[in-house]
Amino acid sequence: MTSPTNDLFTRRAPTAPSTANDTDRSVEVVFSTGADVPRRDYDGEYLERLTISPDAVDLTAFIGAPILDNHAAHSIRNILGAVESARIVGGEARARIKLSGRDDVSPIWSDIRDGIIQRVSVGYTVEEWTDQTDPRTGCRVRTAVRWTPREISLVAIPADRGAKFRNQEPHMPGQSY
Repeated sequence: MTSPTNDLFTRRAPTAPSTANDTDRSVEVVFSTGADVPRRDYDGEYLERLTISPDAVDLTAFIGAPILDNHAAHSIRNILGAVESARIVGGEARARIKLSGRDDVSPIWSDIRDGIIQRVSVGYTVEEWTDQTDPRTGCRVRTAVRWTPREISLVAIPADRGAKFRNQEPHMPGQSY
């Protein structure tokens, strides 16, 4: 066994999304990982979960859905772009989004490319819930087992910490695409 050293080790994590395409201002995002989100309703506090599977998430009308500034749907001026494609991959709900070429969106695109704006959030409707109580914690859990995404927003602080701009997946030797 070797003895400990006083060497400082670091790892740099990229903050800018490598899936960004400057030509058409498109970029891939993870819009949900189904992470537990604390909520409250008339019955009190509960954890909300989104089921992430092709059977649970209705993506049929999501293409062309708006990309909004912080869920602000009260004005068309808050539309920053649109959803180009969407899919479920490995427990993540992913989309390719395209930002507008408008001059007022250019600083936002620049902040995405520079890794300043890093997070997204999804606005959705739920068609079917299952309710249960976590036997370990006694906490009420509501799981959306059928839901429909309606918009993606660029946000400062998302409810789902895994909702963010994507980097390219590393290529593994022997892996084919």
